Amino acid sequence: MKNVAIINNGAKGSTGRIAINLHNTLLSQGYSSKFCYGRGILSDNDTWYLIQSSFDLKAHAFRSRLTGCQGFYSKKPTRKLLNMFDIWDIDTIFIVSIHGYYICEELLYKYVSYKNISLVHTMIDEYAFTGKCAYTNGCKRYKIGCGNCPHKSEYPASYLLDGSKKVYNMKQKAYASLNHSLFVGPEFVVNQAKQSPLFKHIRTEILDEAIDTSIYFPRDCSNLKKKLGIDESKLIITCVAPYNGEASDRKGVRYFIELAKTFEYNERFVFVQVGFLDEDKSYLPSNYIPIGFLEDEDLLAYYFSLGDLFVFPSLQDTMPNACLDSLACGTPILCFNISGMPYLADTPIGQYVTPRNVNELHEVVSHTSKKDINTISKCRDYAMKRYDSTVYNNKLINFVKQLNIL
Repeated sequence: MKNVAIINNGAKGSTGRIAINLHNTLLSQGYSSKFCYGRGILSDNDTWYLIQSSFDLKAHAFRSRLTGCQGFYSKKPTRKLLNMFDIWDIDTIFIVSIHGYYICEELLYKYVSYKNISLVHTMIDEYAFTGKCAYTNGCKRYKIGCGNCPHKSEYPASYLLDGSKKVYNMKQKAYASLNHSLFVGPEFVVNQAKQSPLFKHIRTEILDEAIDTSIYFPRDCSNLKKKLGIDESKLIITCVAPYNGEASDRKGVRYFIELAKTFEYNERFVFVQVGFLDEDKSYLPSNYIPIGFLEDEDLLAYYFSLGDLFVFPSLQDTMPNACLDSLACGTPILCFNISGMPYLADTPIGQYVTPRNVNELHEVVSHTSKKDINTISKCRDYAMKRYDSTVYNNKLINFVKQLNIL
């Protein structure tokens, strides 16, 4: 491995952080690395490469929503990217998140196969083994080749045709042609992937996702509590997830709001949610503090440190970074027992209840105590041992070395 390309749908969010962190690690170890991203602002960093324009992105999304064939378009930008790979003499590719209306997957896989390039594909979600969905949401049609998709209107949405069978067949043909490839992901995702015919001959490895523990560490939140008007005696229950009031709330914030309402007349508790984007706040209980979207990671670390308990009521997540960030900041987590959530942490720093059951959430929260130094240390130590990005990046690099030996 000498010249590496990292491909991701963008430079922001959890996948952006994972991709950029890996890119910087490779550069620090002397590799020639290019970070190639599908959406965002053109960077003046010569090791970054913007794959397509916003117009190309919108055109890809529009066609996908008609045909259901996400990943079949953006052919011109993809050919230009592959031409750059030739110029850079790329011998290794890391894919972080391939979906997002920015690349022609068929062309990329053909190129990887033809050039005999080593490929490590990180499965951030479940898209790699389905014909459309990033999250299967309990659907098992990926075991029989997809088609007749019950989630056609969900991301990546199609409002006209069902292209899931076509996408599935494309992946099946593409994966069969890969020579030096490895698909890695959290235990939950790998176990699911192995049930898909797409992975009949695919090598897999279990690899937890990672966070930057040099950013996410326990903070002194005294000033933040004063700013928010929270008395030191209060038990603080936090949630960091986007919510704009829509019914299709994958992160489950509506359950967090319902939970807060059950404690509205209990003066011991206050609920803080980061990512509240709804202009209407009239339906929120009096014990609820809504905070808008925060991009500053240093400030986010304070909010992850703020709570005595972090509640993440998502219904579809494989290994949500928000929970890992919370643990790294010394705050235990409470989630629904669904998707990849039960794999996040052991009891007592991780607790899990029946999906959508606000009564069970209430029961756990009502027995929550203010966290002490012992709880903070246990959460932090667990995150450091399991989710530190340095360990994650070195494992990815070693996977490539093993591929090149085979």
